[in-house]
Amino acid sequence: ATTIRFVKLNQIPSSLYYDEIDLGYQVRSLLQTGKDYRGSNSPFYFRSFNTDRTPIPVLISAVFSPIFNSPEFKIRGGTALVGVLVVLLAMLITFNLTKSKLASLITGLVFAFSPWQVHFSRIAFEAEHLLLFLLTFIYLLFSWFQTKSLRFFYFSALVLGLSIYTYRTMSFLAPVFLILTPLYFGKEFFQLGIKKSLIWLFLGLAFMVPFLYATTIGSKDQTRINQISIFSDTMVPIEVQRSRELVSGNFQNPTLGQSPTFWSKVFHNKALSFIEKFRNNTFNNFSPDFLFLSGDPNGRHSAKETGELLFIDILALVFGAYYFLLKIKDKRYSFLLILLFLGAVPANLTIDGATHAPRLISFSGPLLIIVSLGYYSIFMLFAKQKFGKYLSGTLIVIWLFAVMQFINNYFFHFPIINSREFGYGFKQAVQKINFQESKFQHVILTDTNDPPMLYYFYWANVPPRDIQSYGTDFNTGVTKGTYLDKIKPGKFELPLCDPKAINLLKADTLYMVSYKNLPLDFRAPDKDQVPAGVKLLEVIKYPDNEVAFYLITRDTKNGSEVLALKTQKCN
Repeated sequence: ATTIRFVKLNQIPSSLYYDEIDLGYQVRSLLQTGKDYRGSNSPFYFRSFNTDRTPIPVLISAVFSPIFNSPEFKIRGGTALVGVLVVLLAMLITFNLTKSKLASLITGLVFAFSPWQVHFSRIAFEAEHLLLFLLTFIYLLFSWFQTKSLRFFYFSALVLGLSIYTYRTMSFLAPVFLILTPLYFGKEFFQLGIKKSLIWLFLGLAFMVPFLYATTIGSKDQTRINQISIFSDTMVPIEVQRSRELVSGNFQNPTLGQSPTFWSKVFHNKALSFIEKFRNNTFNNFSPDFLFLSGDPNGRHSAKETGELLFIDILALVFGAYYFLLKIKDKRYSFLLILLFLGAVPANLTIDGATHAPRLISFSGPLLIIVSLGYYSIFMLFAKQKFGKYLSGTLIVIWLFAVMQFINNYFFHFPIINSREFGYGFKQAVQKINFQESKFQHVILTDTNDPPMLYYFYWANVPPRDIQSYGTDFNTGVTKGTYLDKIKPGKFELPLCDPKAINLLKADTLYMVSYKNLPLDFRAPDKDQVPAGVKLLEVIKYPDNEVAFYLITRDTKNGSEVLALKTQKCN
């Protein structure tokens, strides 16, 4: 687990993408100033450009960041270590359930080589931190259930309360689990007495309530949930109206849906649409395409050429589900099944949540334990057969093949084909800009791919104190009398192969533009020629040799600008 999470961590994924850069810059700001880069020192969040970042991933990264030299290791190293601890906790939970070292070993291997777990252990994302705290809570709760030790009991509430500081889906799940746990383990809680049960609830609430207040009512940045919630889906009213028009039999009349029939109201309304979307998301959580074939369609969340699980895991999932049904009377097993379905609820309440791997990370923990115990039950079944050793050996060979197939895809294909999704090119471009920017009065960075300013701050080593004093408004026309006035994000509305657009370039300005802004190929002399009026400074390429960015400026001759009266090969 340690090897596959740390080897080439600075190269795979191929670059630090926007959210990772944000975390890294927050860590730098915390270590240098004691505050986030927007000047806040709240214990409940780190304020970023667009949203509030939960604090625990930043704090864990800040602890381990000084250990490493490479910027990528500084940002990702803490998460990789969290991923290793997740494997250990999964093994401990399995041993608590089965008292079998073999079952624990199988669980460790399943978690160690799970595509889902490997990927989110290798990027500085909050998801793996959520799973660490969730599995710790489960382990402590199950340990109390077995030993009746109050130490495990109280610490389980403490960890559950802290879990809300890991990833925003826990803002929903942590309060639900806090209510569910004493209800489900009612007999055991009752035996403890009212006082001890209330202390348990208080420990959880003491951490949850302040966070929930600070990040909802007390927060100025609450746009994200409105963007992704199924209840904010702007298509729902349109779909409802369209369905009502179809029921009416005259859908060519655009006003007909305004006076719907009674039956169209019964079968076509917003409430039913939201229920259907939630239902569809829930079923899609178990879709073969998501779990075993292609995974999360977002290239930042999955390696694309493999599912969130190994293809052979489908067999173990079936056996594991049957194994859990046989153990259903044991409250620990049934509690894990409840957590499995509840863990998917926050994701399923969002528009793209059915296949959103990070929002489903709490779902992945119980799911992989089921898969692990499925393998265990298969080996136990084979052990009773005459040719059991050969059957077990065959299964091991197939599993190893699946693991090697995933490793081949992840370490050789993934860093190349997914480089665009990970913001590749920004680091290289900013380093080139730093080398030349003293020659220019202004630097304009394209925002075609990702918001560019945070990439610039991080890779140009801009002190966080300067951002705290400058603020977050870098729009054109905003000047505050500091060196940061020269760096601006740019919107290039016309392709720069258009003479009118070229005429707007200035010779005292360095421009970082994308291929979309300047759709010409300058990678080799036998490709496209640089248009008149444009001076090409650098070509930044993706790992597959395609164009990521160009660094350009206005071409001049004998002190006068060369008018771009025509362009060459500008298609």
